[in-house]
Amino acid sequence: FWVFSRAGAATGGSPLDVLLDYVRMAFHVDLIFFNRMLREIGKHGEEVDQLITTLGYLESAVSIAMYRASLDAEGCCWCRPDLLGKGLEAEQLYHPLIDHPVKNSISAERGVLLTGSNASGKSTFLKTVALGALMAQTLHMVLAECYSAPMYRIFSSMSLRDDLEGGESYYIVEIKSLKRILDAMKEGDPWPVLCFVDEVLRGTNTVERIAAATQILISLTGAGVLCFAATHDIELTELLSGLYDNYHFEEEIRDGDILFNYTLREGRANSRNAIRLLEIMGYDCSIIQKAQRQAEDFLVKGIWKLS
Repeated sequence: FWVFSRAGAATGGSPLDVLLDYVRMAFHVDLIFFNRMLREIGKHGEEVDQLITTLGYLESAVSIAMYRASLDAEGCCWCRPDLLGKGLEAEQLYHPLIDHPVKNSISAERGVLLTGSNASGKSTFLKTVALGALMAQTLHMVLAECYSAPMYRIFSSMSLRDDLEGGESYYIVEIKSLKRILDAMKEGDPWPVLCFVDEVLRGTNTVERIAAATQILISLTGAGVLCFAATHDIELTELLSGLYDNYHFEEEIRDGDILFNYTLREGRANSRNAIRLLEIMGYDCSIIQKAQRQAEDFLVKGIWKLS
């Protein structure tokens, strides 16, 4: 059998090699050796499993060590997390995939509600905090000067899309995603929930969105959950001021352009830029002026009218 099994390894192409190759195929020598090897492995299943686990652990440890070394070589800061206490606290936290990132600090013992104009950095900040928590609990490192938080079960409702194959609208996908988080809170797991919700219920009309989002965000408070949520609905900052800390991002108008500094600030946002962005993108002046008048009229009278 040994001679037959070696026949396939020969590369000279001699008549003997060709003959042995045909014999090997005719008598299924490869299958015989494979089954014999399989039986031997079966006798040492636990040892093989432990070997594979150990090799996987070593490979992951080497990858983490190389990543840390690359950060040190580039002068990027990182820290080992303190996985104790409650809430979440991070100093100079930043996203690893952004060139020249703006670093932000956050200290949260209760929910955080983010507001700000379009493209100001709300979603990126949610992803940064989520990634920081995930790296802390898996790689035991965070891209920040310091990080402190307990072990969390991490959930998110972000970057959602409608499901054409399943026949589900964006709103249906969104409420299913939020329901998954609410259900996780009821499981009785000793680890608290850390969740991130971007643009709460943006898939439905304004009146029902604010009403439903208020009640859902209220449900995402308490001892067993810490929620970070972003919204364009300034009304939520007033309704939830007793349960959530308000933070915002803002823009700067300079030389006819909108510039973002991506710096997290305390309090609720006071500016809107959706119509101004239309102007910067070259929309017709009549559209800009009518939209501006209509928005100002609604803020004064509370009723929508064509201008």
